[in-house]
Amino acid sequence: MATPSLFDDASAPDVYTVSQLTGALREAVEDGFEDVTVEGELSDFRTYRSGHCYFTVKDEDAQLRGVMWKGYTKYLFFDPEDGMLVRIHGYISLYERRGDVQIIARSMKMAGEGALQKAFEELKRTLEAEGLFDAAHKQRIPSFPETLGIITSTDGAALHDMLSVLRRRFPQVQVYVCGVRVQGMGAAGEIAEALQAFNALPEDDPMRPDALLVGRGGGSTEDLWAFNEEAVARAIYDSAIPVISAVGHETDVSIADLVADARAATPSMAAEVAVPDRRDVEAVVRSYHQALHDDLTQRVAEGRQRVHSLTRSRAFHRPVDRVRELGQRLDDVTARLHRAGAQRLERERHRLESLRHRLDLLDPMRPLERGYVRVEREGQPVRQAADLDADDLVALRFADGERTARIEP
Repeated sequence: MATPSLFDDASAPDVYTVSQLTGALREAVEDGFEDVTVEGELSDFRTYRSGHCYFTVKDEDAQLRGVMWKGYTKYLFFDPEDGMLVRIHGYISLYERRGDVQIIARSMKMAGEGALQKAFEELKRTLEAEGLFDAAHKQRIPSFPETLGIITSTDGAALHDMLSVLRRRFPQVQVYVCGVRVQGMGAAGEIAEALQAFNALPEDDPMRPDALLVGRGGGSTEDLWAFNEEAVARAIYDSAIPVISAVGHETDVSIADLVADARAATPSMAAEVAVPDRRDVEAVVRSYHQALHDDLTQRVAEGRQRVHSLTRSRAFHRPVDRVRELGQRLDDVTARLHRAGAQRLERERHRLESLRHRLDLLDPMRPLERGYVRVEREGQPVRQAADLDADDLVALRFADGERTARIEP
């Protein structure tokens, strides 16, 4: 049964105030259109600092103003833009101050058959063509990270699941959480900004993670849509820190999953991918310890066997004999060296005598001792008579002295 209004009152005045009339109109409109869905093109969409959103929805022949209060914007799974075809659910009301009829939106979705899938496929083709999904760009997830960063909602179960797994598997890892919205309008921007903030930390900053976990728990396609936004995809691609994506359930595949360096089916599995299981590490360490122990045991046994063999040898029990034997060998070597030295000395002596004899034969005084005379002019020897002229002074060198002579004509 309809709620009585001013128009049903028999005692209603003939003249209304503006407030009375707009109030009555508001009641009538809200009663008549308390649950409506309208489809049209979005325009003039804007968000105020209060968090409320204002817009216009229109078609070729008409337009309708609209508002979405802050409490409902968290259910916006995409960032509305002018020109989008949207489907809005809510109720019709009248804004009395301006006398405007408007729709109060409780929800807003992209309209058109397969709109979400179409948007997904278009962005996927664009990013794939640019190489954002290429395996060559994927970074290796560190085997033993010291620090991890988690980007997700602090209110969701996903964070609790990841922290529980990390504590159980590898409690040594240091975890830093950056809380963001994971659905609704603005969620994609917050996720992208968180990725950029972690990457902006200096290399030597202890808070800089070795890997990042980005994601959320399950939900509808609309709930997960922030991870299909281009801003998130490009922030993951640009990240110098390896990124593990974990969005929804195993059957959910997002754009973020395709760009990330590694993809996990659930947030819990992302934590398992990020760190090793300490029990597995302990088992490996034990196996290495056993292998090292076995190797050292074998080496000790071989050394003990060698010592045992030496202690049974004759040389070990009679070291004096070994020393005497070595002394005898030294004497033999010394004697050979003496003999070789004497022989070498004798050969060199003979060689020296031979050289002295040859030198004596070449001595220029030897011919003078036999009666020959050496003739010199101006200090130079004269070898032929034709080299002398009349009245030349010459020196005559004898074995026992020198005389001067003049050449006769």
